[in-house]
Amino acid sequence: MDINEATAKAIAAERSAAGLTIKELSEKSGVPERTLIRMLKNERDIKVTQIAQLAEVFGINPHELIEEAEKFIARAARNEARERESRITDDLIGRIAAHPEDYDAAANTDPNARLEAETPDD
Repeated sequence: MDINEATAKAIAAERSAAGLTIKELSEKSGVPERTLIRMLKNERDIKVTQIAQLAEVFGINPHELIEEAEKFIARAARNEARERESRITDDLIGRIAAHPEDYDAAANTDPNARLEAETPDD
């Protein structure tokens, strides 16, 4: 996620929290409605002046929108890292399950494993 997309998400969240329609936000901020729609869809870059205009409507400082955008970026990075770790873990488990003899796992070196496998559970 880039800063533009994240800023669009921050603006959308603020707009929702303020209970404003896109048309109302456009009228209050002076940012043309079509421009605002394209910004929120991440179809155009968001200018600093537009961030300032929107922040004023929300009653916050422009840097607060950017800080919220940075939180979206950090959250997306954490989610990507979790997904990557999950894929690696799943891959490793699959490899071990397919060829347990290739790994020095406790189950492979347990001297009682065969005896336990032969003993029925009661």
